Amino acid sequence: MIRVKRSDTLVGTIERQYGIDLNARADMKLETLLQERGFDSQTQLLKAHRGQLDCPAKKRRLFLSFHAEDRDQVAGFRLMPWNPNLQLDFYDGSLEKPVESDSESYVRSVIREKIRRCSVLVCLIGNGTAWRDWVEWEIQTAKGIGKGLCGVRLKGSVGQAPPTLKEFGAPVARWDMSEIVRAIECAAARR
Repeated sequence: MIRVKRSDTLVGTIERQYGIDLNARADMKLETLLQERGFDSQTQLLKAHRGQLDCPAKKRRLFLSFHAEDRDQVAGFRLMPWNPNLQLDFYDGSLEKPVESDSESYVRSVIREKIRRCSVLVCLIGNGTAWRDWVEWEIQTAKGIGKGLCGVRLKGSVGQAPPTLKEFGAPVARWDMSEIVRAIECAAARR
């Protein structure tokens, strides 16, 4: 059982006590961190950080990163918000239709802004996802601006996860609703 902390407890105190890195300033108050990351309590945050939170703490804004050849399975993933047991909000407009431009810098700026508006980047891993430059760039961009990262292996996929997901220690879930929720909540806690 995790003891309830006062809301003015410092993040550094929590990190030392539980031997974890919350990727936040040590002098930040717990109350502020919980609000920023979308958790109701320290217990909920710690469970999510450990990958043990089975239900969503709140509705999340996700950016979906995937390879175009997996578009049909991604459509299945996008149906998750219609499941009454899940509360997930996807923010992935840039991926539903391509950005109309030949300028790579313009396309990057549009995608970067879409990522900035989310809390977690979910990399949907198909057989060829790991070798896609745009997927790698999206993961690195999300990490660079402090977003949570996780991967979800598409049903039937045997492809490798992108190297940056492994490098950043992002959780990767199988195509299982409980695992997917745990990975997303873990990514939200660790951002």
